[in-house]
Amino acid sequence: MKFFNPYTFILLGMFALSGYAQEARNQYRNELLQEEKEQLLQNEKEALKQRIKDINDRLLHQEITAEEADRLKLEYAEESARKIEAQYLAKENELYEGATKSETENTFSQPKETVKAYRFEKIRYKGWSNDLVFALGFNQLLEENVPFEDSRFDFAKSWFVEVGWSWKANLIPNSSLINLRYGVSLQVNSLSPRDQQVFYVNNDQVDLRPYDSELKANKLIYSNLIFPLHLELGSKKGWFVHRHSDSRTSYIKNYRRNGLVLGGGVFGGFNIHSIQKLKTDLGKEKYDPELDFSKLVYGFSAYVALPHVMTLYGKIDLSQLFENQAHLQHNVSLGLRLGIN
Repeated sequence: MKFFNPYTFILLGMFALSGYAQEARNQYRNELLQEEKEQLLQNEKEALKQRIKDINDRLLHQEITAEEADRLKLEYAEESARKIEAQYLAKENELYEGATKSETENTFSQPKETVKAYRFEKIRYKGWSNDLVFALGFNQLLEENVPFEDSRFDFAKSWFVEVGWSWKANLIPNSSLINLRYGVSLQVNSLSPRDQQVFYVNNDQVDLRPYDSELKANKLIYSNLIFPLHLELGSKKGWFVHRHSDSRTSYIKNYRRNGLVLGGGVFGGFNIHSIQKLKTDLGKEKYDPELDFSKLVYGFSAYVALPHVMTLYGKIDLSQLFENQAHLQHNVSLGLRLGIN
């Protein structure tokens, strides 16, 4: 069954990966900015602590009065606040290529008595997000009465690729702990039979038989358009608000690389394309195998985004690969996935 060439979608997905790379660079800059902010706060905190200690020592030796001590402490606190804001905004300007230049100039132009330290706090900037989905890995066919280790399909040569787009909605206000993720994806699955065999139909049953000449490559490729729905626990993205001294607000997205994300759910869709590819000494051959693929596909899928590494992703079809078969046959895949925020 052919409606369109699925490799067009894969090509578009690869182009979209460039946008994902830009998003990753932005996340890296945000992370650097967050680390710089924490370092500035720590340095100024230590410096202010030492100044207050010196003031208390002078007060203890009666070199200054209690009123003078309080006044000096307040002046030093305001000075530290202005210094933190100046250094942080300079770093922000450097990382974001002048995006906050006007804000920095306006902040420095404020009278001394109106300049206050900014503060960072976690907020729910928005309750939804969306991003590219790209996954790839190994593909296999689970067959009734056939042990997995004795599979009739080559593990290394059978693969899957998934390209799509997903949306995420927070289920708890002001929290990204529990989320609903849904979207649309194109799955391209491949099975490579062992022992020089190819698929064929015998009395409405799909099976394997030896090919009449030596095969250098042999792949059955079938594509599904699916609509996944997952319940997701955790998130690697957070939002911070920067409140300026003149009541203006800017939002900064933070990427938590130590975050752990768990997701699981269901998917459903349609088989839209299939093709058999053979390679012999005489050349390459492509043709529609005219196998009775199940028109509706559905199953379970899950993923685990581990700290500092990519996301593990797996799926299993509850629907039969082929219709009206005497033995159960379920497609199963395991690999890596991008796009979990």
